[in-house]
Amino acid sequence: MIKRLSLISALLLLINCSSRDQIQPYERTRVMMDTFVQISIYDQNRPVKELEQIVDLAFKRIEEIDRITNNYDESSFISLVNREAGKNAIALDTVLYELIIASDSVYKLSDGAFDITIETVKRLWNFTQDNPRIPGDSLLQLKLQWVGTHHIKIDNYNIRFNSPEVKIDLGAIAKGYAIDQAIQVLTENGITDAMVNGGGDLRTICSDLTTGKRRVWIKHPRKPDVLFGYFKMDEGSVATSGDYERYFTYDSVRYHHILDPKTGYPARECVSVTITAPGATEADGLATAVFVLGHERGLELIERLPDVEGIIIFEKQGKLDWKASSGLRKKIKISKKFTTATLILQQGV
Repeated sequence: MIKRLSLISALLLLINCSSRDQIQPYERTRVMMDTFVQISIYDQNRPVKELEQIVDLAFKRIEEIDRITNNYDESSFISLVNREAGKNAIALDTVLYELIIASDSVYKLSDGAFDITIETVKRLWNFTQDNPRIPGDSLLQLKLQWVGTHHIKIDNYNIRFNSPEVKIDLGAIAKGYAIDQAIQVLTENGITDAMVNGGGDLRTICSDLTTGKRRVWIKHPRKPDVLFGYFKMDEGSVATSGDYERYFTYDSVRYHHILDPKTGYPARECVSVTITAPGATEADGLATAVFVLGHERGLELIERLPDVEGIIIFEKQGKLDWKASSGLRKKIKISKKFTTATLILQQGV
């Protein structure tokens, strides 16, 4: 059974503004980057027409980034790089250059758990098609030799791969980058209180109007209608990686799309990882890196990084358990329904 990333279930995080006086934001939602992207602007005291134009600019920026980074579009810039950089040096644009540099930073922080050259192996699994497959060990080992950022050479803005076998995928970080860029467009146009939410990866900026009123809700990774819990966040970014986003099952085993670059197989130690950080690019990349590292090494990485916090949900003795970093442990409120749903899950109901 194949489970695609659905536009509804991708909304893993919810933002609620609670106040005696209901705050009515100006909101627009579009289907972009394989999910719902929602932009909400709070009380800017401007004509609606002006807000429409500003939000259009933010959506346009996201579209531009998607056209550049979409691996499934043969006309995208990243597809051109994947076809040609193994033969000739290709001049990068600013978007791909900044994303590759940001990816390399997460690669180094995570000791290679986050690696954009995993695309070479990911193609063997065929997760995006109706006929996903489990590749044979010999084929995996053959392709794994081309996984590793040491196969990428960047000189100034020119990129070259060591072999035509090398391919890159920015899907684990591009959405966060697009969200950051959308927020930049909003702030450049004078917006001071807003949220950009791309299927659960989001970033917020706030004013006195919403300070203290935003709650970030995390959904149960096995029960979409149940909430795990929430924490408050005024400004910053949140990103979640989970084994339920895109997967298939075979012989009762779940094979999901978050692959361990060292083995080529799905990472097994986590069910979901939620990261908070100042920027969405960083949060997006770290969510995948921590997922691959597992709940122990992943939590160690989170604790080492300033201004980064995280919540990791994992399986232990047949039921779900969780860990949170020191900065979030006292802030998060766990839903009673999460405990109940976890017990039901354990009983197989």
